[in-house]
Amino acid sequence: MKSLLAILFSIFFISGLSAQKYQDLSTEIKKVTLFPDRAQVYQGGETTLPVGKTILKIKGLSPKLIPATIQVEGYGDFMIMSVNQMTNYLENPMESADMLALRKQIKELTIKIEDENTAIAVLKEKETFLVANRLIVGRDKSINSSEFKILTDQYVAGIESVRTGALKRSRAVKEMEEKKKKLDNQLSGAVNRASMPSNEVHITVTATKSAKATISLTYLVMNAGWYPSYDIRVTGTDVPVAIFYKANVWQNTGIDWKEVKLSFSSATPSESGVLPVLNPWYINFFQTYNIRMKGAAAPSARKMKVAESDYEMAEEVLAITPLVTITDAGTNFSFDLALKQNIPSDGAVSVIELQRLKAEASYKHIAIPKLKEEAFLTADIPDWESLNLLDGEANIYFGNTYTGKTYINRSQLSDTLNVSLGKDAGITVKREKRKDHTSTRMIGSNRQDTRSYLISVRNNRKNSINIVLYDHIPLSQNSQITVEATDVSGGLLNKITGKVRWDIELKPNESEELTITYTVKYPKNQRVILEN
Repeated sequence: MKSLLAILFSIFFISGLSAQKYQDLSTEIKKVTLFPDRAQVYQGGETTLPVGKTILKIKGLSPKLIPATIQVEGYGDFMIMSVNQMTNYLENPMESADMLALRKQIKELTIKIEDENTAIAVLKEKETFLVANRLIVGRDKSINSSEFKILTDQYVAGIESVRTGALKRSRAVKEMEEKKKKLDNQLSGAVNRASMPSNEVHITVTATKSAKATISLTYLVMNAGWYPSYDIRVTGTDVPVAIFYKANVWQNTGIDWKEVKLSFSSATPSESGVLPVLNPWYINFFQTYNIRMKGAAAPSARKMKVAESDYEMAEEVLAITPLVTITDAGTNFSFDLALKQNIPSDGAVSVIELQRLKAEASYKHIAIPKLKEEAFLTADIPDWESLNLLDGEANIYFGNTYTGKTYINRSQLSDTLNVSLGKDAGITVKREKRKDHTSTRMIGSNRQDTRSYLISVRNNRKNSINIVLYDHIPLSQNSQITVEATDVSGGLLNKITGKVRWDIELKPNESEELTITYTVKYPKNQRVILEN
């Protein structure tokens, strides 16, 4: 009885398996939302379902698919019973027409190389024949001088033709072999990528009658993302800043994205034009150490020259606005492109323009002549959070002149975004030691060192400027060392940091001179470094 039940169970089980219908569902990627470190893929397709239970198979999905993120929606008169992800090691999505084209090129080059090598071999045989006949002629029969000349000319012409032809073909073979090697390497890389297994999604559905079905599939993939970059353009200090917002997108998911809608989200599912920083300057007693150094090399200095801006840029360039819809979700935002894009799965970065913005800004120049005898133009942009900027590198332009790079940092705790616009060659800044005001004196058991510097700044531009100048005096870390600022030319001294600040307005072709003088007292049997 038990064996009969087992047989009947097996029959019913096999019958159930044979009744299960499989159907391939052809889908295409319609939209991709890119996050900083991954992407969400939306794809779908349509089919007609028979009566009963059917397993729809969606093949050729990215090897970088994250199974836990799969979501399936169905539209039509049917019911989704289950969704399963499978890995297919026999098929892969990278077997493309590109690989076939590479193989075809390699095959054609191989045939050409074989043909050229055969031609070279024939020419070498001809050369051997010519040399052999030269030795035979005249051995059994005497020839006169005119006949000898004719034979010699024929031999030289024949040898020259043969060897020149062989040389040209050898060079052609070398070029073709180099090209074939590059194609072989390219194909090898494509084959390595194609060797990755593909993913499949099996969707079990049931229908009481034949019905049309629309299936939408979404999932996250790794090996894709985007990051922002900017072009910041300034035409003058009396006009707004122009910000060109760009998305740098890349993907290496194993699937080319062809004619898809792209969306860029800020959410996370799961020498330079930068203004230098003047740090506090601490001094203490100098200790002498006897150190022997081997192989020490003198440091090298490098000066970078940047062309002066002409402050010219066509306004019509800013009038061109990319077709982008911005969605603000409060904690994050996204840019939705209206035009479809092609992003190949090659890891290369594609740059797509998102926005062209104008931002009101107040401009000022900042100079720290002790560190760099150059002025930096900066822009303070209020209410910058409304621009939806993210951390990223920015190229700086004065008109159509590229002047350097800066970095936009959203983490700065301020309602105003400060952007360094690079060096301004129209402002001259110098810092020189005032030798007649620099001295060293002995007062009892102490030494008193006085240092004084002259800071000069000139506005060579045709418009007035506001410039902030910084310098500093040393800070003592020892009770036996005292520092006194004797002259800062009306500058604001911060006694905690030692920084001195001057706010100056300069008219066109106007100059200003400032002095900073300080005195340091310390025991005369000690040593303090006062030059840095």
